[in-house]
Amino acid sequence: MIAAACAVVALVVTAGCTVRVGDDKDDAGAQVFDEGNSMQWDLTRPLEAETLGLPSDDMVVVAVPEDATVSLTLPSGTWTGGTEEMTVTTRHGYVDQVDLFWTEQDGQAAADRMVADAPLLGVDAAQVARWAETAQWAETADVNETRARDNYNGAAGEVSTAIKPNMAVGKGPGTPVRLWYKFYVRDVVETAS
Repeated sequence: MIAAACAVVALVVTAGCTVRVGDDKDDAGAQVFDEGNSMQWDLTRPLEAETLGLPSDDMVVVAVPEDATVSLTLPSGTWTGGTEEMTVTTRHGYVDQVDLFWTEQDGQAAADRMVADAPLLGVDAAQVARWAETAQWAETADVNETRARDNYNGAAGEVSTAIKPNMAVGKGPGTPVRLWYKFYVRDVVETAS
């Protein structure tokens, strides 16, 4: 599923276009943010794609405004954060997966953010704290690898989660870290059916 989503994103990026939703003919992507550049979804209940202006069975690239804020209600509380990129996958008329991407200034900042979010996302905080050591190694490593990546899976009730840090190797101190947070809600939809 992850590989398929990445392949679709890669095709969209290399083709130089975005997925269009509704009658919007520009390449802005799906419009799910309000005028205040914020979006708030309750992932503890099924979200109908049509109500949100999304197609029934597709992965859509969302138009993310500058200084965007996302709030996602989970069974364990509400996660809030900024995002630079966002995709939403729908399945059989419901939101199936939400993917958020943004960049932290360095490995320690990424580790701090992941540790702060770990209890809410049901991820092992001790595991994500070790990312700071991985990042510190990656900054100055002299190896054939070009990227340092990891994957931390968790769950908040029926919502499955994943945190995926990714950074360049051998670029020196202060190398930015790209974070990818995944919220997978298929179990929420299937439980409610």
